[in-house]
Amino acid sequence: MASMHTQAAEPDQIAHGRQLVSQIGCAQCHTDLPPNSSLRELTPDLSSAGLRYQPAWLFDFLQSPTRVRHHIGNARMPAFPLAAKEALALTIFLESQRKTDGNWPPLPVGLDAPGDTAPVSKDEFHAELSRGLICLTCHDYEGKGGHRAVELTNASVRLRREWVAQYLVAPARFGVSPATMPAQFFQLTGDRAHFREVTPGATGKIQRITSHLFSLNATRRTVLEQNLAATRHQFPDVTAAHGETLFRSLNCAACHRHHSITPRTNAAPSLAAEGLRVQKSWLERYLAHPTALRPFGHQPGDGARMPDFRLNAEEARSISAFLLSQQSGPIILKTEYRPQTRSAFALNKAALLLRDKLSCLGCHSLDGTGGRIAPDLGLARERLQPSYVLNILRDPRAVAPHSIMPQAPLPEDTARLVADFLLQRDSTPRETRYISSLDHSIINAPTTTRAAQNYARHCAACHGVDGKGDGFNTAFLPVKPTLHADAQAMSKRPDDTLFDGIHAGGSVLNKSHFMPAWGHSFSAEEIRELVKHIRSLCRCEGPAWSRDDAK
Repeated sequence: MASMHTQAAEPDQIAHGRQLVSQIGCAQCHTDLPPNSSLRELTPDLSSAGLRYQPAWLFDFLQSPTRVRHHIGNARMPAFPLAAKEALALTIFLESQRKTDGNWPPLPVGLDAPGDTAPVSKDEFHAELSRGLICLTCHDYEGKGGHRAVELTNASVRLRREWVAQYLVAPARFGVSPATMPAQFFQLTGDRAHFREVTPGATGKIQRITSHLFSLNATRRTVLEQNLAATRHQFPDVTAAHGETLFRSLNCAACHRHHSITPRTNAAPSLAAEGLRVQKSWLERYLAHPTALRPFGHQPGDGARMPDFRLNAEEARSISAFLLSQQSGPIILKTEYRPQTRSAFALNKAALLLRDKLSCLGCHSLDGTGGRIAPDLGLARERLQPSYVLNILRDPRAVAPHSIMPQAPLPEDTARLVADFLLQRDSTPRETRYISSLDHSIINAPTTTRAAQNYARHCAACHGVDGKGDGFNTAFLPVKPTLHADAQAMSKRPDDTLFDGIHAGGSVLNKSHFMPAWGHSFSAEEIRELVKHIRSLCRCEGPAWSRDDAK
């Protein structure tokens, strides 16, 4: 069903947006969008990042990426809003990645003694490159040369000197094809036992090239190294394991190859029906300046973040036009809705319902109160189309199949009242920051039982993966969630009580109304499975009088 709001765009703008979406690589996470099948081959293989990059540069770059490669079209390294501690963790992890492809013979003698080479002047450097080498066909140096590869002036800031020398000997060692970087200095002998010179005096040439490049930028390197050292001192407990967790949760492998880490699936929501969901003005602003809609991931607890590709206004408009043209997929809007203007009394009634009766603020926030699992409800008016708001209140799974949002038992007039409240009220949403996997454990979907999967996906954000009440969302709730791992407390509760709490929500047990009712989302069998899973967490049974096996 099409939206009542006209958000039409010119066909050329939609086509341009589609092209940008593909080139930038949006489909690396939003898998229903036009893919860029070559992107991972064009970006650096991070399996050997520790051999390649200066850690101080990596630390700075991760916090504020700049364009390095000009040969990959509109693709670019996006910014993930990383705190210094997070950037340090990723830097330490990448610094530990030192795998190369294949088996290689010893490097030519002399490459490991760069200090013995006298500094080479700029004129000598240009002269060296002009003697049978084709470096400037692709690389740029101070405005001279090509623009198909990285600029050379800043090589000493980004790269390790020993890596540059090794790379010039054998680019393929680092996963680079001859079509991208030909071997100009050495080639392998037929038996792959030795390197033989292709260019006379190859070792000396490599030494002179690296000598000049690494005579540049000494002051900048020192500043970056000091910044990294200060952050290491500030966060001495950060480890490579922390960085690997971030690397996985941010889905870095979706754009970069890695020898052991593969891209995550289901890392971002489907956008096949975005034209039925959001408002044009909001989407353009969001694409230009993304914010933390779901602070700890698309799947609650997976740690995913929407990256900032630093789109200019024209790019944001074109991508928005394409996404808004997407009006298919699984979304079912049963009702076209025109909001009603409500009285102050009615709006106050809706506010009280949200605060004191409904479970919405267990996951959503409003005016700074409530959970951080789902988007701030203060955004609804400017972000969402009215028909989408009403229909998702009625039947969340029909409207957003990817969502964990439960279907609340709302009468029709209450659903319309809440929808009107959200669409009528003036609200300035508070800035929401991403939650860090350095502070909260990632929730990984288990591959064991259906109950364990349901618990991880729907319960662990509050109750914790192991039922210890330490989920990332706990800090934002007015009442601490039940500790399912507490055998002393849980052994006093019959299975029927646990069933009722899951089915009808916390209110039915005189507990927090922020605990939603899952009875319309899970079958009776699934709820019984969840009760059994909770018993495995507490390693206890209900009271003897409540059990069929009691004697």
